[in-house]
Amino acid sequence: MLKLNRDKLKGFVMGACIFALLASVGTAFADGKLTNINVVQGGLKLFVDGKLIKPTDSDGKIVEPFIYDGTTYLPLRALSNALTNNQKEVKWDGDTSSIYVGQAPVAAQTDIKEVKTYNDKDSYVFKEERAAFNILDKKITPFNRFSSYESFTYMLHSNYSQINGQLVVPYTNLGNTNAGGISFYNVDKKGNKTLIKSFKTVAGNDPVQVSVDVRGVEILEIQTYNKNANANSIETDGAFYNVTLAGIE
Repeated sequence: MLKLNRDKLKGFVMGACIFALLASVGTAFADGKLTNINVVQGGLKLFVDGKLIKPTDSDGKIVEPFIYDGTTYLPLRALSNALTNNQKEVKWDGDTSSIYVGQAPVAAQTDIKEVKTYNDKDSYVFKEERAAFNILDKKITPFNRFSSYESFTYMLHSNYSQINGQLVVPYTNLGNTNAGGISFYNVDKKGNKTLIKSFKTVAGNDPVQVSVDVRGVEILEIQTYNKNANANSIETDGAFYNVTLAGIE
């Protein structure tokens, strides 16, 4: 257990902490607010693959991790340098309030939770703790997740090129045979649907990488279920998560 010296308990304003975290990638605060916090700093060591690492900023100055509210924080550039042996550049894009580690995306990407559904299903796109699910004894907490056995309609207006995410079947019991699926439809203004692509998986499989071309799609419907070979049986147990929409390049 890590023993902390009370003398090392120091008060910092959030501005100083944000600077420590982001100074190496740019000085900007997006839409946040300044808050006073207490952190524990000093005496922490970082090991990567068993090797002691001294994390540094862009000027080569050693930066120390700190603990706040039970969570350990380390400046992003320092952590990236330690994990990639200085092979991945870290950049700050003030226009989009985005941090890029390595290659920047070729088109802007949007968390689909930020896009309003047309059929008022926003509450069924979960985030934070509500998005969490279990794979055996491991808890997964993605940044978003679609509810199962629902349909979601989005007015894309041909403003996006691709939808990306992951599909998996949550389970906690060995031998589970549950199945899950997801389908994507191009919908015209009369409500007629044309299948674009569908995905299926079963419990125990690794997450399926979902990528769907939606260029030219005005109205998109996402169904988080698939029919089995038996027409009366519906697969409803899939978790579609970490879903993003990519803009037009």
